[in-house]
Order: sequence, then structure tokens, then C-alpha cells
Amino acid sequence: MKALNRIRVSTYIMGYESGFEDFTVEEFRYCLGIFKSDQHRTAGDFTPLCELYERGPESENDYIPNYGSYVTNLVQGWSDLPA
Repeated sequence: MKALNRIRVSTYIMGYESGFEDFTVEEFRYCLGIFKSDQHRTAGDFTPLCELYERGPESENDYIPNYGSYVTNLVQGWSDLPA
């Protein structure tokens, strides 16, 4: 993945999938991600790709002492679009 690649992300309303939106991946403060709208860009509200990972079919809740709970086997929550 690199800047200027195109991705398709699911949109949700009240927890239910409502459609898809296409975004261009950008680099912001040395991090790859997306701005969800022009208002997000103006406010500096950037969504890094690491926040777009979702639970997959094999995901489970797990626990590590001195760390806490976490989710295993997260999957990519976007689709890569052809150039």
C-alpha cells in the first residue's frame, strides 16, 4: 500500500452496513490513511489504515497478562481498487 492508491470502505449507520465509499490513500504525519470528507480534512481528522481493520470470521477475544484484552486475527476492512 502506498499514497495515492484507491480503496473502497464500507459505511455503517447505527451498526448496519449502509454502502461503500471510495477514498484515495494519503500520507499525513508520516502515516497512511484517509480523510473521510473535506470537513475531516479541514479539522485534521485523519483515519489511519490501522483503524480500518475489522473482526474476521476467525477472530477471538484473548487476554495477555500485564497487557489486557485484545482481538486476534483482524482482517483488512477495505478493498483495494485497481489503478
